[in-house]
Amino acid sequence: MRLRSPLAAAVLTALAASALAAQDNPHAFGTAGNTPFALKGQIYYLDEGTDHLPDFSRLRPVGTISTTTLNVPDQSFEVGFPGVTDRFEWFAIDYRGAVVAPEAGTYRFRLTSDDGSRLIIDGRQVIDNDGVHGPGAVEDSVQLAEGVHSIEVQYFQGPRVQVALVLEIAQGGEDYQPMDFARYGAATFRDEGNRLVAQLGGNVLFDTNSSVLKPQALAALEELRTSMIAPYPDAKVTVEGHTDNVGGDADNQRLSEARAQSVVQWLVQHGVPAARLEAHGYGKTRPAFPNDTPANRAKNRRIEIIVQKQ
Repeated sequence: MRLRSPLAAAVLTALAASALAAQDNPHAFGTAGNTPFALKGQIYYLDEGTDHLPDFSRLRPVGTISTTTLNVPDQSFEVGFPGVTDRFEWFAIDYRGAVVAPEAGTYRFRLTSDDGSRLIIDGRQVIDNDGVHGPGAVEDSVQLAEGVHSIEVQYFQGPRVQVALVLEIAQGGEDYQPMDFARYGAATFRDEGNRLVAQLGGNVLFDTNSSVLKPQALAALEELRTSMIAPYPDAKVTVEGHTDNVGGDADNQRLSEARAQSVVQWLVQHGVPAARLEAHGYGKTRPAFPNDTPANRAKNRRIEIIVQKQ
């Protein structure tokens, strides 16, 4: 039977407590709350006897969790579900986020679950691993263009005994590894206590030598606005543009300033007061890494957003 409101309130209390334990658990479904630029999961309760993934649009979520990897290996239900609830059966999670393909090419995905799961990229189903079953993996490949892509992982746990959910990725001849948003996420994010800092690669937002925002960049900017800026309505927000050391100093300076201004203009157009915003371009003068390899130069071509909470 579906848990009703009194029990749901009690379980949500357990959710917050279990999230503390999940912070030290590398095999958690996530931690309670909404972390910017992570994979966000909405938690749902299911009716007893459910044997397939539900229509999430017909359900009401009972909580939110965030994670940078889906790496819950096959384990006994008795371990519990840190970061979710203390409910062992009949729940589902719908994870959504944005990922960046660093280059165009064929990407292979493997989705392991107990019970059912499904992988959807850019609105298209890539893997169907649905149904009540023991730990099992399904894999497939997809062609991705360079840049930002939406990703969704649907999961449900039916009857108890075992639980598992692992999403892995491989490119070219690489071996599979858990998909880590530290590598594939639309941005890196850190909370420094008095300020929040997000870093977006230049190729996420702009084409080469351009300060015009890509259409696919808008999802990342919306995430920035709703998850980092909106919760702090009085905070000052600084947008910094940075380049690598390729090209002339004056050209790099102009490009970094123009890119920072483009982000600020988008934020103003989407409701952030201009008085809260500052744009600065630093050209090549503040590299995050030595400009000694193509990979490091790519990391230096970036936009940084700082939200000063205090």
